[in-house]
Amino acid sequence: MKQYILWRTAFRSIFKNKRRSFLTMFGIIIGIAAVITIVALGNGFKRNILANTTSADETGQTKYVNIKYNDMENLIKDNAGISLSDKDMVANLPEVKEVNYYKSNKNELNQSIEFYDKNTKLTVTIQTPEQTTLPIIEGRQLDLADSDGMNKVVVLDEVVAKQLYGSSKNALNKGFEVKGQVFTVVGVTANTSGEISVDNYEPLVYFPKKTHNHYLEKIEDHSTLSIKFKEQEKSEEAFEKVLTQLNVNGESRLIGEYRSYDPNDEIKQLGSILDQLTIFISAVAGISLFIAGVGVMNMMYISVSERTKEIGIRRALGANAKSIKRQFLYEGIILTLSGGLIGYIFGMLIAYVASSALPFSVRPDVTTVFISVGTSALIGILFSYLPASAASKKELIDILK
Repeated sequence: MKQYILWRTAFRSIFKNKRRSFLTMFGIIIGIAAVITIVALGNGFKRNILANTTSADETGQTKYVNIKYNDMENLIKDNAGISLSDKDMVANLPEVKEVNYYKSNKNELNQSIEFYDKNTKLTVTIQTPEQTTLPIIEGRQLDLADSDGMNKVVVLDEVVAKQLYGSSKNALNKGFEVKGQVFTVVGVTANTSGEISVDNYEPLVYFPKKTHNHYLEKIEDHSTLSIKFKEQEKSEEAFEKVLTQLNVNGESRLIGEYRSYDPNDEIKQLGSILDQLTIFISAVAGISLFIAGVGVMNMMYISVSERTKEIGIRRALGANAKSIKRQFLYEGIILTLSGGLIGYIFGMLIAYVASSALPFSVRPDVTTVFISVGTSALIGILFSYLPASAASKKELIDILK
C-alpha cells in the first residue's frame, strides 16, 4: 500500500475519536511544555551569564598570566595580584604590543569593597543606586539628594551593622571607613541574603551612586594580566619569554609562580555546569513524558482491539502484516508529534511570560525544536510499536472466528 494512503488513513482514525485522541495527547503536551520551558529559560540564563563575561582572545596573539601562590595567606593580602611594576616590566619587552589587567566581567555587576573589623579584613558586595527602597529596620533610605549632593552616607545590611557596631541601633550615625574615606551610617536594612562570607554575592552595603563614583575609585582586579603580542611575533615563544622574565624578576616570584591562564576554561566550565543543570531538571520533568507514553500505548491497544473487524477486512482485501503495522505505527507518531508541537508552542509562551519578570530574555532555538520534535517522534515509535505489532499479527482466520 502506498505511504500517503497509510498516512491519510492514520489521520482519519485519529480525527474519528477526537476526544480520546486529545486526552491522550494532553500528557504529551504537558510533558513537552514543561521540558521546553525549562530548556528555554536555562538557555536564556546561560546566554545572559556568558554575555556578561568577557571571553578570551582566541586569535592566539593575546595570552594571559596569573599567579599560583605557594601559601593561601598570600592570596588574601591587600597587595595580592600582579603589581604595576610587573605590568610595566612586561610592557617594556620588545615583543609585547599591549598589556592590561584582565576583567572577566563586562558589566562589573558584582563590585565589592574591603573594610576592617579590628584586625580582620572583610569583603562584601556593594550596590550603588541613586536611591533605595529597602526593608529599613533603623534610620532611613538613601534618596536622590544624597546622590546629587554626593553626601558621604551609607546604608548597611544588619549583619554588617552587628559585626561592626554590635547592633543595628548602635550603627546609626556611626562612621563607616572604606579606603581612608569615612561615611555616615544613615540606615540599616533587614538581612535577606545571609551572613558575610566569600559565597555571599548579594549586596550588603549601599552607597549613593554619585558619592561612590566621586570618593571611591573602582577596585581593579590585578590577579591576571592580558598580554597582546605584536603581529609579527611568534606568540608562544614570546609568551615563554614573558613567563621566564616574571619568574626571575617579578615581585611575587618568592611567594608564587607566574603561570599561563586561559579565561575560556572557566567560561566553558560555567556553560557546562549550566547545561548539566538544565538537563537534570528537564529529565525530572521528562518523567511525565514516560507516563504520557504509557497512555499512548494504552490508547493504541484499545484502538487495535476495537478495530479488529477493520483489520480483518483489510487483510481480506490483500493488505499484508507490514502495512497493518505501519498504519497503527503512523497513528501513534502523528498523535505524539501533534502533542509535541502544541507542547512546544505552550512551553515557549510560558517561557516568554516568565522571562518578562527575569533579567534575561528567551528566544526560539534549534535545540528546543529538536527536543520537542525528536522526543515526540521517539515516544510515538516506542510506545506504538507493540500495539502495531499486535495488530499486524492478527490472522484473518482468527478474526473470522
